[in-house]
Amino acid sequence: MDVLTFGETMVAFTALNNRSIVQHHDLFVSVAGAETNVSIALARLGHRVKWFSRLGDDPFGRKILYELNAHQIDTSGVMIDPHYPTGIMFKQKKELLDTEVIYYRDHSAATQLSKKDLQNKWVKDAKVLHITGITPSLSASCKELVMEAIALAKQHQTVISFDPNIRLKLWSIEEAKKVLIPIAKQCDIFLPGKSEMKLLCGAKHLRDIQAQLAEWAIPLTVMKDGANGAWIIQKGCHTFVPPFPVRRVVDEIGAGDAFAAGFLHGYLRGENHETSVKFGHACAAFVVSSEGDTSGLPMKHELERFLNKDSETLR
Repeated sequence: MDVLTFGETMVAFTALNNRSIVQHHDLFVSVAGAETNVSIALARLGHRVKWFSRLGDDPFGRKILYELNAHQIDTSGVMIDPHYPTGIMFKQKKELLDTEVIYYRDHSAATQLSKKDLQNKWVKDAKVLHITGITPSLSASCKELVMEAIALAKQHQTVISFDPNIRLKLWSIEEAKKVLIPIAKQCDIFLPGKSEMKLLCGAKHLRDIQAQLAEWAIPLTVMKDGANGAWIIQKGCHTFVPPFPVRRVVDEIGAGDAFAAGFLHGYLRGENHETSVKFGHACAAFVVSSEGDTSGLPMKHELERFLNKDSETLR
């Protein structure tokens, strides 16, 4: 197994063409969850991925399983909970405003996840354990699950990849910092956004961020700054890697997850960090050019064509 991950995935309903849900009747239906976004991206790039969670015994849970199984992701650890529903979300976009996300995930099946749902063997068999800061925000038992996964990864020397994915609709920044900073200090690959670093430690200048990361003793950080690019920060040094230009941004949600998957793709292939970041930028460019969190994710040969600048039409 290349990557093990877990967390909540929801069914997302998105109003198209910058119309509000109030004024619009047609919605684009997709599957959305940070960990499954990463899972689907890695599976399309040829990696073996296992994802587990709890889903409701409802059409939404069945849709999520249908989508993940179609990508040959190992879902054998997923539990169907007859007592709690699958979470859902709605998105509406305005041309001049940020995308608005509305969650219906309180008391969802995924909030019932606990460390009892994790098998030691899964962590031992994985090359990388990928976790996000969303899961520990869902419930006390979800937080315990994350900490147990980290402990097992340390025991088995499984690489820990951590994307803080701060969601202030789920908890306050004070609550988030108490949990996420200790997790960051234990990870091997840290994948924050620049704005998230400001939330976590109050630093906004690169030198101050770099000093904080050195204090936390994180081996490798790749800090994203959206369309501006990303920095590789390691051993007191930093390298900037510019992004790829995107002709038209259709939907920016999911770009960070695509970037994480692209970077892990490079890491698992043994590429250097700069090449891995380029893979991350490329995957993010694909995603923001299409509707939904995962519909635009590239297959391995598509990523290679893009990176080789092969624009010849296939016939």
